[in-house]
Amino acid sequence: MKDRKINISYIAEINLNSKSAYKHQVLKMCDAFSQKGFKVKLFIINANKVKFNKLKRNYLLKSNFKIVEIYNSINHLNFLTRLLFSIKLFFLIKNKDEIIFSRSVFVSIFLSIFGVKNVLEVHQPNSGLTNLMFNFFRKKILKNTKFILINKNLNKKFLLNKNDFIVADDGVDLRDFKSVQNIKYKDSCVYTGSLFQGKGVEIILKLAKKLNKFTFYVYGDLKTAPAKILNDCLKLKNIKLLGHVKYSEIPKILKSHKSIIMPYSKKVFGNHKNTNIEKYMSPLKLFDYLASGRIIVASKSQSYSHILKDTINSVLCDSSNLDKWVKTLKDISKNKINFNKLKKNSLETAKQFSWIYRIEKILNFIEK
Repeated sequence: MKDRKINISYIAEINLNSKSAYKHQVLKMCDAFSQKGFKVKLFIINANKVKFNKLKRNYLLKSNFKIVEIYNSINHLNFLTRLLFSIKLFFLIKNKDEIIFSRSVFVSIFLSIFGVKNVLEVHQPNSGLTNLMFNFFRKKILKNTKFILINKNLNKKFLLNKNDFIVADDGVDLRDFKSVQNIKYKDSCVYTGSLFQGKGVEIILKLAKKLNKFTFYVYGDLKTAPAKILNDCLKLKNIKLLGHVKYSEIPKILKSHKSIIMPYSKKVFGNHKNTNIEKYMSPLKLFDYLASGRIIVASKSQSYSHILKDTINSVLCDSSNLDKWVKTLKDISKNKINFNKLKKNSLETAKQFSWIYRIEKILNFIEK
């Protein structure tokens, strides 16, 4: 592999107009592969006329790669559209000098049935028809697929042999944050990310009611928030709902606040509203938070317990212990928590989770 130019066909069921972490992660992975000298083609369903230069600015991409739009008329994913996507891909990417990297379980199943070797990155358990297909074709899938699991707990669902998968947490590009210097921070609290049920807006609402002199700045797509919670937040003057922002603005936003919070509940949901993903997460925001060098206050979770350590690089609170959250934020405001220690350790932790390190780990696994 090291002696020749290798193409990477990266497959993702994304719409380039979306505001999702899925899109963010895919673009950063393609960027990292490209920086390592690979010729990358990102195959997607719909580009919606979004230009690459705009993506490069908005997501702070460092290199160029090709984006191939398969069906520009498809905006809704279902069995038929996924099947059409998979069939067209099958005829586009059959190349022996190619790594086929998929973020779509459906596409990976389809390719495996026809003997096409591929690498599948998994972020949540299968469900519905996809789960039935995976179990039915399991033998062929295991023969032709290597798995990248975003969280070790996923293997409790997939039951893979230890040689068939690795666990690779998400990542961050520290250069995105090093370029933002000499930012004076406010004695306030910030949250960035989606506002789906359990992601944190419920706890922020409770905290805002208890800490009426404390301001909470919330950045995220308001359309993802539960309607009742959103309406209740709008009634409070100390919650600033600022909507979705470009990723290029995130480093400055995070560095502009003394504390940053990640208040997950025991049950966390995303686009699939019936699947609790709390055990299977590797939140992109976590790595941005670490790279910002600010005080992280987060819910305790087995999903990232190997990364966040209480009083070492963060302050951890049980999601149900509101009094602990209140006391922690008050202590931060009164400088009772060692800011410099947490900052130093969070930055050191962030160095272990660069995108480049992540793809090197994946490539070493593929080459075995």
